[in-house]
Amino acid sequence: MKRVLQMLLFFIFAIPGLASGQSKIAGKISDVKDQLKLSDATVMLLTAKDSILTGFTRSDENGLFSLTKPDTGAYVLIVSYPKYGDFYTEIQSGVDYSKLAIGLTNTATLLQEVIVTGRIPITIKGDTTEYDAGSFKVEKNAKVEDLLKALPGITVDASGKITAQGKTVKKVLVDGEEFFGDDPTLVTRNIRSDMVDKVQVYEKKSEQAERTGVDDGQREQTINVKLKDGSKNGMFGKALIGGGTDDYYMGQLMLNKFKGSQKISVYGLFGNNGTTSMNWQDAQKYGGDSGVSYGDDGSMSWSNFTDPFSGQGVIGVPRAINSGVNFSDKFDKDKHTVNINYKYGRLSSDGNEETIMTGLINNKSVKNVDSENDQHRANLKYDLKLDSLNLLTIRGGASRKNLWSNNTREAYQFGQNADTTIAESTSELVKNNINEFDLSTYFTHKFKKKGRSFTFDGQWKRNEMKGTGHLKSDLRNYSLKTDSTTDQSKVRNNTSNVLSASISYTEPLTNSWNLVVGTGIEQSNSSSLVESFNKDDDGNYTQLDRRFSNNYDFDRSSNRYKLAIVHTSEKFKFTVANNFNNDKLKQFNNYTSEGITRSYFTYNPNVSAGYSFTKSKGVWLNYTGKNQLPSLSQIQPILDNSDQINRYLGNENLKPSFKNSLNLNYNSFRVLTGNYIYVGGNISTEKNPITQNIDTLNGINTYTWNNVDGKTNTSLNVWSGVYFKLSKKLGLSNSPQFYVNMSDNYNMFNHQLNKVNTTNFNFTYNFKRDTKTGLNFDLNFSPQYRLMKSSLERNTNSNGFVFASNGSVEYFFNKTFKVYTNYTYSYEAATKAFDEKFEQFLLHPGVSKKFLKNESLVLDFTINDVLNQNKGFSRSASTSVFTQRRYDTIRRYYMLKLSWDFTKMFL
Repeated sequence: MKRVLQMLLFFIFAIPGLASGQSKIAGKISDVKDQLKLSDATVMLLTAKDSILTGFTRSDENGLFSLTKPDTGAYVLIVSYPKYGDFYTEIQSGVDYSKLAIGLTNTATLLQEVIVTGRIPITIKGDTTEYDAGSFKVEKNAKVEDLLKALPGITVDASGKITAQGKTVKKVLVDGEEFFGDDPTLVTRNIRSDMVDKVQVYEKKSEQAERTGVDDGQREQTINVKLKDGSKNGMFGKALIGGGTDDYYMGQLMLNKFKGSQKISVYGLFGNNGTTSMNWQDAQKYGGDSGVSYGDDGSMSWSNFTDPFSGQGVIGVPRAINSGVNFSDKFDKDKHTVNINYKYGRLSSDGNEETIMTGLINNKSVKNVDSENDQHRANLKYDLKLDSLNLLTIRGGASRKNLWSNNTREAYQFGQNADTTIAESTSELVKNNINEFDLSTYFTHKFKKKGRSFTFDGQWKRNEMKGTGHLKSDLRNYSLKTDSTTDQSKVRNNTSNVLSASISYTEPLTNSWNLVVGTGIEQSNSSSLVESFNKDDDGNYTQLDRRFSNNYDFDRSSNRYKLAIVHTSEKFKFTVANNFNNDKLKQFNNYTSEGITRSYFTYNPNVSAGYSFTKSKGVWLNYTGKNQLPSLSQIQPILDNSDQINRYLGNENLKPSFKNSLNLNYNSFRVLTGNYIYVGGNISTEKNPITQNIDTLNGINTYTWNNVDGKTNTSLNVWSGVYFKLSKKLGLSNSPQFYVNMSDNYNMFNHQLNKVNTTNFNFTYNFKRDTKTGLNFDLNFSPQYRLMKSSLERNTNSNGFVFASNGSVEYFFNKTFKVYTNYTYSYEAATKAFDEKFEQFLLHPGVSKKFLKNESLVLDFTINDVLNQNKGFSRSASTSVFTQRRYDTIRRYYMLKLSWDFTKMFL
């Protein structure tokens, strides 16, 4: 903690002194004809030499505005207002511009002449904010990601996750088309910023809304990168190679060829230093950033690792390959659009892991892991515009995964007096081959009456998993004074087929009200075969162990009905959807020839409403009621003996739970300053929740799914944040954010009701200077405090203080030479569950030099974890069980990297 406080004070007081006194550019904006005051007019100050944006504001309700005037240099002042001609004037040093009277002329009265020359950095066209890429300063050969960081209102974190106008960006398009599917970082880290003409930010409507013309209120924050005409015919890319001490290495090759609408892209990344991921969405799926994350069941976890696909967070040193190729084109006057891509990835690692569990369960395990993951994936998207009223989209995909692992484990279960009740030694080999296929068709017909439409959606999915394995386990039960040995061969064969179809019809009632009716069917057929064979007298694995084997068929048929009314106007959006589901579930045990059948008729309502005060300020509310049906894994009474101490069992008598969820969000964004504020909250309740109950007997823990009848899980989340600039001249900005989570959850432990209350407070502060000259930094500080109380385990908890910080600091000696460092700091106080604190400070310094006339060759020397403190570590808590993991991971190494950006344009 002392180290971080010293570092924070250094960066605060090392910043250059505040700007000296500056004069103002101020005045009043009105209609030149009738002197009408023009509020919210856009006022921008650009450098006269290269049109770089240096200041911006809007006029107030009286048409007044004020900007800081730089001390030296020549500038251009531009004033714009919808349906009026733009005004501009030169700004020179030594002249008083504090009492300007600016009159704008309505475009209807303009006879001739173009009023504005030069570039306008930011324009607003309806719901779209458009940035002129050439008006914002970035380093030479910078990528789109660097350009986005320079745009007001857009932030990009270390993993490549993009936030625009306070909302997470879900898609990044190139000239309006997908690029390598929905992976944003393959655009932002692959395309050079000097190829970009415009960057557009808008909320993209759903595919159905765009095709039918009926707004369903669904939106995705989207960025569209529009390339310069001269950049649409050429080849560009990047090559990187790096070698380091202790046999660490990395490499990258990205090649792109654009010719009109045709785009061909290839990329390959390899290494063993955790730098082979291109997709921040994978990080969200598999793990989060440092700090605390919260589950719907009230569980929480906090860790210091991120995306395992890149090799980060896996046990040991990863060896990874990530590659892909993409082709897209349009034919026959854009009647046909094709997008095909193929991806291949491979990840292998080996190392050791120690896990300690305390609370209601007390045990310890030490595991050696050796694993390989090999994956192929191919995707196809084909759009056919039959005519102006009919559009057909076909999507298809296929993947193959080969998973292999060989693990050994020593585990111990402890009693209340810390005495050992069970000791287990296990060795398990697993080989699984997984094939996945999917095909979908989506057809839309628009009638001649505006808003009337018909859609058909058909989907087919098939998953196959075939695997073998071997389990060897020795178990000593000190409570029963018995020893047992398990030596089994395993065979697994699981399949799943899903076929579904739905139709939807939309009828416009008025210009703003639409009625939507729809129906759909789905048929799902799954089978699960797990066979465990013991040795026979001849030493062959032929004797079937029924206790740890199963052969089930699981069929589900569903009929869905939807009736919705949708209201859409410029400021107000409102939707009420009534969803009715009739589900029939059938489970059949092929060993016993016994089966069970259940039927559920459920009502799942949804209400959403949104009101826009302005184009950039609005409030949004959503309510969802949903019946949570039990999953296949929760229903099947399958007993797995791969972990002899902890055994997991399904329950075929589960009933649906019902979950209510209410969300409320407010968001306000100012385009020109980039300032934004957001406030939101969520409250959810789940009646008769499906939970995992725990029973301990003779040192064995059995986890069983059950409904907690008559009880309701509750969860409340509140969050808020604000972003604003501290000093335009110094390039300083900051963003404080606050998050609170409270929950009450129930489960059973040894047939006793256990109520768990959790409360978590999280404050995050971001402090940033981004000028690409002199000192730059991006620092995050996140103090947290958590509370957990259990009705059964009152003496053990994980209440305590957590602090996380990460960031980067760089200093530019000139435009081609800089030194930098990235850091991560983690601190966790001792608690009753774990009586030792955890603290580590990871520092990764480096130096970078650019060469050649176009600065396309970069030599980079970096040190990973210069203090050699990196320890694989995580802690989590769920239903009064506290878990701590320690594992092998990447530590200190030195690496020299050489990268080359290349471009060749065609005429």
